[in-house]
Parts: sequence; C-alpha cells; structure tokens
Amino acid sequence: MRRTANILLLPLVLIAVQVAAAQPDRDSLIEAWEAYVAALPGTLSFEVTGDGVYQLQDADLPYDGEVKLVGVLVRSAEASGFDSGFTSIGMVDFELADIPEERLASQSYYYWLADRQTLYYSDAEQRWMGPAAYQASITELYSGGASVGVLSFMLNYGLWLLLLGLLAFAFIAVGRQAKKARSLMDDSAAINQQARENLDRSQGMQDEVLSIARESRDLQSENNQLLKDILSALKR
Repeated sequence: MRRTANILLLPLVLIAVQVAAAQPDRDSLIEAWEAYVAALPGTLSFEVTGDGVYQLQDADLPYDGEVKLVGVLVRSAEASGFDSGFTSIGMVDFELADIPEERLASQSYYYWLADRQTLYYSDAEQRWMGPAAYQASITELYSGGASVGVLSFMLNYGLWLLLLGLLAFAFIAVGRQAKKARSLMDDSAAINQQARENLDRSQGMQDEVLSIARESRDLQSENNQLLKDILSALKR
C-alpha cells in the first residue's frame, strides 16, 4: 500500500517542482494542493480520477473514498504594517463523498480538514506552502530580535490583551458598584431596623400610658365612692 502511495506521489511531486515558480493563481494553487495532500504523512494514496475529483486513502482520519473539490479561492494576504513575505492565501474547499454524515461533526474531522484546506504563497520562494511551513517561516522571520519579537507578540495577542484588560476593568467597576450597592442596602436595613425598634418602643410607651390612665381612673372611682360613703355617714 505504501509502495502504491509512493508511485502515485512521484508525478505529483514533479508537478510541485514545476509550479514552484508559478504565479499565485487558481491553477497553481490546485496543483500545489494536490502535491501537498499527497505528501502528507497520513496519506496512503491520492489519485486524480477526474476534473476536481480524487480517490483518497488516508490513515489519519481514517478515510478511503472519493474527494470532490467544491471551491478554490486565492486572496491577497494583506499584512498589518509589516512584510510577512507571503503575498497570497489559498483556500481549497472540498468534500469527502464517502464519509458517514455523523463523522462530519467530530472534532478530529475539523482538525484534519483545517490542516488540508489552506496554503500560503511565499513571494521569496515563489511557491505555495502548507500551514506548518508557513508558521515555521513566520516564527523564524520574527524571532531575530527582542523588538521584533514584541511586535510579533502584540500583533498576535495585542487584541486579546486589550479585551482582557477591558474585561478586568469592567469586572472591577461592577465589583465596586456591587459593593457600594450592598453598603447602601446594609445602611437601609439598619435604618429600617432602627425605625422598627422605635415603633416598638413607642408602642410600649403608649401601652404604659394607657395602663397608668386606667389605674388613675380606677383610683378616681374609688375616691369618689369613698367620698359618697363619708357624706352618707355624716347625714345619719
């Protein structure tokens, strides 16, 4: 099986050498993509069977069946203020005609697909490169000095750092507002508690006044009755 893969790989490698100096257009992207997929370690065999149709046997996914091209795009790689050495990005969209539908939702499938859909055109080498070669080239290009390393770090992670900073600020602000709100709620609760205590105390004082008034009334009634008894006794 490996021998078959090597036999099928040889003409594709020769094609890749021929298109090394090709311009970054759709045709050169397809040819480079064919050679790239055929040369991957997990590819056991990769054969062209028609216009945009291939027969693939892959050990990584694994998969043994038909591959159909769906779309091919070449876009300019616009660097953000620095020269990356890559002028174009190529995207090759394809489908696996014989893969079960339930496997299309697996995480391993998306990793496998991402490693085979995008190529990068190096202006210096005049050829398309795969994701691993592209990343290695970028790392080597921006690992020469501290200032360039900082620039590369900021270009890659600056936006995330800014977002994290804004999130941290938002959390701190919300925390302060929540603390202030809790303090106001505690003060309000203390005031309400004091008001309830004052009401209870006032109610107690009212009850005491009423009790004294009742006692005074009873004493007055007794005094009145005593006076009546004395007057009655004097008349006799």
